[in-house]
Amino acid sequence: MPISRRSLLAAAGTSLPMVALAQGSSPGPIRLVVPFAPGGSVDVLARLMAPHLGERLHQEVVVENRTGAAGLIAAENVVQSPANGMTLLVASGGQVTIAAALPQTLSFDPMRDLVPVTHLVDTPYIFSAGPSLRQPGLNEMITDTKARPGSITYASPGTGSVTHLMMEILNQETGAGFLHVPYRGTGQAMADLMAGRVDMTLGSVASVKPALDRRELRAVATAGHARLAQLPAVPTTTELGIPGMDVRVWIGLVARAGAPDPAIARMDDAARAVLALPELRARLEPLILIPVGDGPAAFAATLAEDAARWKRVVTRGNITLN
Repeated sequence: MPISRRSLLAAAGTSLPMVALAQGSSPGPIRLVVPFAPGGSVDVLARLMAPHLGERLHQEVVVENRTGAAGLIAAENVVQSPANGMTLLVASGGQVTIAAALPQTLSFDPMRDLVPVTHLVDTPYIFSAGPSLRQPGLNEMITDTKARPGSITYASPGTGSVTHLMMEILNQETGAGFLHVPYRGTGQAMADLMAGRVDMTLGSVASVKPALDRRELRAVATAGHARLAQLPAVPTTTELGIPGMDVRVWIGLVARAGAPDPAIARMDDAARAVLALPELRARLEPLILIPVGDGPAAFAATLAEDAARWKRVVTRGNITLN
């Protein structure tokens, strides 16, 4: 879910430092494994937090990018690491709850082999129309696709992505007929959207706001019930009477199952303290990353709810990765 690569790297301070050095001796580095390339929201969040975590934990905190297979390579790396709580996945739904819902062959069970540590942030999603669309709002688009299924296309960063499954919820709940056009990532999807080769998308505010600011895209609705301070004139799907779209899109820390409870509690305490720092919150605000700071129990409940939702959507839509 990238924003401008330059602005995100600037928000993190620089693209070069990958290690937060702490004071004093250390039993070894803590690894924060990021499932996406440098420059995206998940990566920048990890890099913003790492120095503060290192200071609090008195250890090195290393940010390590392992890309591929929609983040599942990174998840597998964490599952195969020692169960000592020293390696954590900076996860989003795709590597855990969506991966568990989609029929596929995996070497691990995401909901069994990964355990929650801290729900770090939520990242709002917004419907954005490209220059090819003339309908004034989302309800008009829904009406048109009911009459002419497939007449409006939407871009996603891939089959089984949050965008794809949230748009599937929209189709299932409203009877709309938006046509999915999957891409291998966000970059080409955004380029085709702004060129008019695909009509619309649903994505994180961070990924679309630069284009909105340049008036290359038009925001038509925020998914959920709360308007965003950064886009106060954009209505919510709740206001528009569209059901089912109040989905929490989250980023959090998960560890390999079997990690000692004290190690999980220690990291959770440190992560929540870091999220409360005013200087960190000031860096997260322009990225529209909303601090949450839920611990293992509350995060586990969120994951369970998330997994059940995606399983219903996948089963109802007969969605596969083929």
